[in-house]
Amino acid sequence: MKATRFEWQHQTLLHLLVVGAAALTYLRDQVDIVWGLVRGHADPALLERVVFGAGALMMLASAMVETWARASVRRSAAPLWLGRILLALTVGLLLPRSGMILLLACESILILRLYLRERESGAPGSVMVSWRRAFQATISKWGLAITMILFAWTLQDRIAEIGAVFSVSLWLAMNARRGLPA
Repeated sequence: MKATRFEWQHQTLLHLLVVGAAALTYLRDQVDIVWGLVRGHADPALLERVVFGAGALMMLASAMVETWARASVRRSAAPLWLGRILLALTVGLLLPRSGMILLLACESILILRLYLRERESGAPGSVMVSWRRAFQATISKWGLAITMILFAWTLQDRIAEIGAVFSVSLWLAMNARRGLPA
C-alpha cells in the first residue's frame, strides 16, 4: 500500500492531476457543494460567505503549515500532509459533490501511501531550508488563500477561476527552473 518511487518523486504532479480530475466533474454537474447546500435559504449569500470564509481560513492554515514545515530545521512530511488535506477540503468547497468526494478520496489515498513510504524509510532528518525557498515552494497556496478571501467577499466565480489559474501559473514559473518541489 506504500507509494512507489514514482509517486514519491512526483507528488506535486499527482496532486495537481487529482485536483484536475475533480474539477472535471463540473462537466457533469455545475452546482458546487456549497451552493447546493445553501440555495433555498432566506439569505444564501450570507451562508456562502460564511462557508467560503471558513474555507479561506483553512487555506491560510494550509499555506502557513506547509511553509513552516518546509522551512523547519527538523523536517517531517506530516505537516505537509496536514496542509494538503486542508487544501483539498478548501478546494472541495468549490466543486460539485462528486468532485469533492473524488478529491478527498484520492488525496487521502495518496497521502496515506506517501506517509507509509516515509515511515518505512525513516524521517528525512535535519535539513535547513530558507524561508524564501519555503515560500517559493508554497506560493500557489498563498495565492489560493488570497483568492479564497476575495471570493468569499465577492462570491464572483470569475475571481476564483482567475485566482486559481494565476496562483498555479506563478508557482510553475517560480519552480520550473529548479524542479518541482514535492
